[in-house]
Amino acid sequence: MNRRLSSGIVLLAVTVFRPRTGAAAPLVAVDRGQPNCTIVISTSATPAQRRGAQELQGWLWQMSGARLAIAGDDQAMPQRAILVGHGRGTQSLGVQLDRRDLGDDGFILKTIGSRLIVAGPGARGTMYGCTTLLEKLGVRWLTPTVAHMPHLQTIALPELNETDLPAFENRDISFTEAENRDWAARLRLDGQSAPLDASTGGKIVYGRFVHTFDELIPRGLFDTHPEYFPLIKGKRTGGYVQRCLSNPDVLRIAIAGVREWITRRPDALIYSVSQNDTINFCECDKCRAIADRYGGQSGLYIWFVNQVADAIGRDHPDKLIDTLAYQFTEAPPHGIAPRGNVRVRLCPIDCCSAHPYETCATPQDRAFLEHLRGWGRITHSLYIWHYGTDFSNYLLPFPDFGEFPADIRLYQRSGVKGIFIEGDYAPGGGGSDAELRTYVAAHLMWDPALNADALVNDWMKGVYANAWEPMRQWFDLLHEKARDSNHHFFIWADASADYLGGDVLPRGTALLEDAAQRAAGDPVASDYVAKSRLWLDYARLLRPGASAAELDHFLARLHLRGIRNARESQTVDQWAREYRSRQVR
Repeated sequence: MNRRLSSGIVLLAVTVFRPRTGAAAPLVAVDRGQPNCTIVISTSATPAQRRGAQELQGWLWQMSGARLAIAGDDQAMPQRAILVGHGRGTQSLGVQLDRRDLGDDGFILKTIGSRLIVAGPGARGTMYGCTTLLEKLGVRWLTPTVAHMPHLQTIALPELNETDLPAFENRDISFTEAENRDWAARLRLDGQSAPLDASTGGKIVYGRFVHTFDELIPRGLFDTHPEYFPLIKGKRTGGYVQRCLSNPDVLRIAIAGVREWITRRPDALIYSVSQNDTINFCECDKCRAIADRYGGQSGLYIWFVNQVADAIGRDHPDKLIDTLAYQFTEAPPHGIAPRGNVRVRLCPIDCCSAHPYETCATPQDRAFLEHLRGWGRITHSLYIWHYGTDFSNYLLPFPDFGEFPADIRLYQRSGVKGIFIEGDYAPGGGGSDAELRTYVAAHLMWDPALNADALVNDWMKGVYANAWEPMRQWFDLLHEKARDSNHHFFIWADASADYLGGDVLPRGTALLEDAAQRAAGDPVASDYVAKSRLWLDYARLLRPGASAAELDHFLARLHLRGIRNARESQTVDQWAREYRSRQVR
C-alpha cells in the first residue's frame, strides 16, 4: 500500500536483494525490526558525508521501523557497523583510498567481516556510495516527491567488494523538474543546473555559462570602439553579434573580464568564453586569415580561447575555460588543438531526435559523427550539450528514448567527459516525460551499460502503479512510430510529426482513459496519468477543429499545475492569445 510521509515522499514496495537460502549474510543491519548495527562516521566528516549517513539511517528506518545509531569514529569500533566515509575506522581495517583514482565522485563498497565500508575520498563519493547501497536494497527515487522502497523486518546487507566511478565527470540535466536539490543528489547529478550545495558535496560550478561575448566585450563599446566588433559585408556591425577576435584589445579585455569573474566567483571551476547565440562572425582579413589557417571558424575561436586559457592558467592553474563547438564552429579545426585547461562543448543541435546518431541516415547526423570523431582526435576533455525536449512545443509528446540512451553510450565510447542535457528549463516546467527522461538519463550518465528499457519500466511501475501497462503501451506506440527509419523529427517538431499521424491520437486517448480508470483511488498514479494526458491533449489542440471550451479546460489544468511556459521564450498565456487569434472557432 502506498503511504505519503510528512516529507511529501510517496513510498511503494519493491523486490530487493536477499541472501541465498542457507547463506549467512555478513552483516544483518536490522534483525526482526530491531537495530543490529551502528553507522560510524568520522568526527571530521564533511556535510556530504553526514548527509550520506543520515540518508542510510533515515531510509533504513522507513524500510524497517528500526533506527540505527550514528556514532563517531572516536569511540570503540562496533562489532557490526556500516563505516561511512574514510576515517579512523577504515584505516584500522587497512583500507586506503586514492583520490587520483576515485576523484570527487568515486567510492568503494567493501565488506570486511561484519563491517561494511562505504567511502570515497572526494567531495561526493561517500554520499554517492550511500545512495548506491540503498539502491541495492531496493530504494528508488523516481521523482522529487515519489520514491520506491521495500518494507522489511530484517535487512541483510550483501557481501560487497566494488569500486564505482561515473562514466562522465560532469552530469547535468536542465529540466525544471530536475532542479530539486535532494532528487538531483540522489540521481548523482553534479552539474550547475540543480541547487546543489555543501550538504551534497557541491557541484561543478560555472562562473559564467556560455554565450558570454556580450558580457566580456559589452555592446556599449561599439560607439567608441567599432573595431572590437565584426566586419560583416564590409561594415563594422554592432548589436547581438560576435566579436573581432583578431583584435589584440579584444583579447586583452576578455582576459581581464575572466580574471574579474574569478575574483567574484572564486568557488567556480569553469568560466565560459564562448560565442553569442547567433552567426554574425567577423569577416575582416585578419580573422579570415586565422580561420583559413586552422580549417574554419572553429580554428579562429580555439586560437582565441587558447590565449585566454594560457593567461588564466598562469595565475589560476586549477581553473578551466569553456567554449562552444556550435553551429558555425561545430566542425573541428585543423592544425590547432584546445589547451589542456580548455573544455570544448560540442552541440548536436541539428541532429535527429528519433534515431541513434550512428544509425540515422540524415545528413545532419552523418556530419555530427564526423565532428565528434574529429574533436575526439584533438582533445581528451570534450563536453556535450545534448538537446532533450521540443523547444517549439514543450508539451508535445517527444519520443526520443530510442535516441538518447544510445547516444549517451556513443559519447562514452568517443571519450566525452561531460554531458549537459537541455530540457524545459523555463520556470514552471511541464515538458513531456521530463521526470521520466531525467530519471533514465541520470542513471545512464553514471553507468551507460544500464538497460534503459528496464529503467523506463522501473519508473512507470513505481509512478503509475496499477495504470502502468496502458501508460507503457502509449509510450511504446509513440516510439514504434518514431523508430521508422524513413521518418525523422527534430527539436522543433510540431503536431504534423509522423509519430503523431494516423490513428495514434485516438489510440492514445483510449489508453490514457484506461489508465485513468486503473489509477482511480491512487492519488499519485492519478496525478501522473492526468499530467501525461496534458501532452496528448496539447497535440490534439494543435490540430484543426479545437473549440474554445477545450482550450479553456486545457489552460485551467496547466495553471493548476503551475506550468507557465508552452515553449522556449513563450509563456502559456502568450501561446494561448496567439492560439485564439488564429485557430479557435
